[in-house]
Amino acid sequence: MFLFLALVCFSLRVMGFQTLVVNASTGVELSFIDSGPPAQDVYTTIIAVHGMIFTNLVFQKVLDIAPSKGVRFVALNRRPFPGSTPFTPEELDVTLTGGTGDADRDAQIEARGHEIAMFVAEFIKKFKLPALSQDGKHGGVALLGWSVGAAYPLAAIGSSPTLPKDVQRLLGFNVRSLISYEPAGLVLGLGMPAQQWTPLADTTMPDDIRFPAFGQWVTAYFDHEDIVQRNLDKLSWILTSPSHVPTLYNIPINDLDGMMQLGDDAATDLPFLVAFQNQLLTSGRKALFDVDIAKTFPRMKRSFLVGSKTAAFGFAGLWAVQDEETANGGSVPISYTLIDGTNHFAHWDVPEFALNAFIELIG
Repeated sequence: MFLFLALVCFSLRVMGFQTLVVNASTGVELSFIDSGPPAQDVYTTIIAVHGMIFTNLVFQKVLDIAPSKGVRFVALNRRPFPGSTPFTPEELDVTLTGGTGDADRDAQIEARGHEIAMFVAEFIKKFKLPALSQDGKHGGVALLGWSVGAAYPLAAIGSSPTLPKDVQRLLGFNVRSLISYEPAGLVLGLGMPAQQWTPLADTTMPDDIRFPAFGQWVTAYFDHEDIVQRNLDKLSWILTSPSHVPTLYNIPINDLDGMMQLGDDAATDLPFLVAFQNQLLTSGRKALFDVDIAKTFPRMKRSFLVGSKTAAFGFAGLWAVQDEETANGGSVPISYTLIDGTNHFAHWDVPEFALNAFIELIG
């Protein structure tokens, strides 16, 4: 109960976000930041979902240049991050513990997916976004999920059959791209390899420094021995590169204060990933491989993006999806893109380069 009240109090102090109601019956809102439209009348809108610890403000540099590239860029905050509706005590309990069984977890992952889907639908309607052209090359919406945030657009697409029919039609007509940007295998319900290491799971560290240590480690660059052979033992799982300054040290402290959350809101992600592996796997498979869902989204391209200097979990996740595609896919194409020289925070360190990569994947 104390955790829930703390989340409520924190949310009430947050100012400056725009919000959209994504559940009319409960009043749940998601906050967002918006680049605004570019000069041209027809443009594509990218809607991004942030990862662990770092809020939507991590995309601010991309927002700043998006209109000059002819796109609109919107970054939302997931619940319970700043400006968005905190979890109810019941939702929080299921998120942290997994609830009493699969029924609780199934309902929770569907609800999170519906919130993202409804955000997209309401944004399209409120701002009268340009519709996707018949050839799929102009207008429309691209969904971008970064790191842990990749689970949420996948859940939105995977749970789309239980959305209202008019919402299904609206999204099916307008969503042109689903980009998963460096999710770990755990985010996709594909577990963790034996080599996996992260400060968050290192029990030799005191609890109160694991989040700050993760923030420093995950923003570093990594020199992997080999990324071609798909050999997990050839990746640098722990040691960071001395040739690049971690992104964290290039973020002004005033920006970092609002961008990096180390409290109770950030603490919901890791328990969620661990408890919801079956649900994440199911929603991901539906979004990526389900033929009926592909018919609902006939012009939606599916793609995965990873930088060559990112943490090892980015490669492990991408390779695991490739194995999944071999086992379960084939009828729905997925593209895989490597961008040279970037870490997990390309959107901050090299925002124009990152945005160009996103736009190229949209097609």
